[in-house]
Amino acid sequence: MTTKVNYLTKEGYDKLVQELHNLKKEQLPAVLERLAEAKSMWDLSENFEYKSALEDKDFIQTRMNEIEELLHDVEIIQEEKKSVKKADKVVDYWSRVTFYVEGEKEYTADIVGTGEAGLDNGELKLSFDSPLGIAIRGKKIGDVVKMRITTGKSDVKIINIE
Repeated sequence: MTTKVNYLTKEGYDKLVQELHNLKKEQLPAVLERLAEAKSMWDLSENFEYKSALEDKDFIQTRMNEIEELLHDVEIIQEEKKSVKKADKVVDYWSRVTFYVEGEKEYTADIVGTGEAGLDNGELKLSFDSPLGIAIRGKKIGDVVKMRITTGKSDVKIINIE
């Protein structure tokens, strides 16, 4: 059985390590303290504070497991590769791609590693391993790819690559 390698930028890796540290050293102990206090209050079957703290504990533990899994088989994407990428194709991490989603609008996203996708300070980060990341891999400016959305399929046209 082969393990999936998780590609992360150094910045993304450091953020995940910091988040994991925060979850383990600050958030989990705080929620465990809330749980202990709530247990001592009254009947657990009708104790909202206990149920709320238990949900928070489950959320924190799930997130810790997700991060640990991402960090388990991680490969840091080397910055040197950034200078090798070709701006005429989406071929590597750090590409900045502007694309138009049919019926919606134009977006600009930085291509990043697994686990780094989402909004970061208002900037869209797109994982190279996401369905859209896979669809645009190797494509050029002007190429159109199909993307599955909740209401069916939509065309995505690549406008620019930096």
